[in-house]
Amino acid sequence: MNNKNLFRVGCLDLGSNALKYKQYRIIKNEASLKPELETYKRIPIRLGTDVFNKGKIKKKTIKKIENQLSALLKQLESKNVKFIGGFATSAMRTAGNGKEVCDFLNQSFDINLKILSGEEEADLLLFLTKKYPEDGSHLFVDVGGGSTEFFYSSNKIKTSKSFNLGAVRIYLDKDRLSEWNEFENYLNSFDKSSIRKIVGVGGNIRSLISIITRDKGHDISLRDLDKCLNNLLKLSNEEKITKLSLSRDRADIIESAGKIFLRIMNFFPKASLHSASWSISDALVDRYLNENYAGLSSEFKETFSSFNK
Repeated sequence: MNNKNLFRVGCLDLGSNALKYKQYRIIKNEASLKPELETYKRIPIRLGTDVFNKGKIKKKTIKKIENQLSALLKQLESKNVKFIGGFATSAMRTAGNGKEVCDFLNQSFDINLKILSGEEEADLLLFLTKKYPEDGSHLFVDVGGGSTEFFYSSNKIKTSKSFNLGAVRIYLDKDRLSEWNEFENYLNSFDKSSIRKIVGVGGNIRSLISIITRDKGHDISLRDLDKCLNNLLKLSNEEKITKLSLSRDRADIIESAGKIFLRIMNFFPKASLHSASWSISDALVDRYLNENYAGLSSEFKETFSSFNK
């Protein structure tokens, strides 16, 4: 049976370093529905600069988001794309006016934007784990601009955790020693011999691995990462842009992101580091399809039950 295009959906990820939009073509294959990524847009609006420095999102930045959303939603309407909502993460939940800004955007555009707690963001990694062996050998890590999330599951335990340690936050020197201590205590709780692969999520890890191997699907070692970070120290931001093809808003924070992954890998020196193409937007689309076109499994229902409150 041939695959059939049914409809298109779009969703938003309003992070600490950028606003990201993903559009999916929903394919019917036999009896199942499958989302295929069709469009990806990354708009460099760095909420983290406002929030981590001043504690709130500036009016100028809110206006930038408003203008970008207005233009984006007009395009979607003309192309008959269903916008299903979005998530806002670390910067928005840290901002003193984060809820106010989120409410304003929802009322202005009717977009169903949800501020995720750190725990909710970490729990979303559950969707990614289904693509990997469930034998306790993989630790899942999402290093973003404002926070880092972990998810781990084995036949003995299931644990998830979020820390206020992200690439933009560290770049701005707004990370705290107490948070690093909690971070290390958490990593110390694992059986180091059982974890053989660190699965990284997000643009930071994809960029790091592409710098090292030019192949985002290739795994790297602790030694590879350490060597890469030492080489990055020798380059200016302009050289990272021209020689490594990094975007301007990635070039200045890439080393900060690398430091987080390096700290993790130092706890698991025999593990390899792998980049997943998955993002929290994929989880949002999975939820939408499951809730509207199929029954959610009990595990997924539990994961998303608090998000709808």
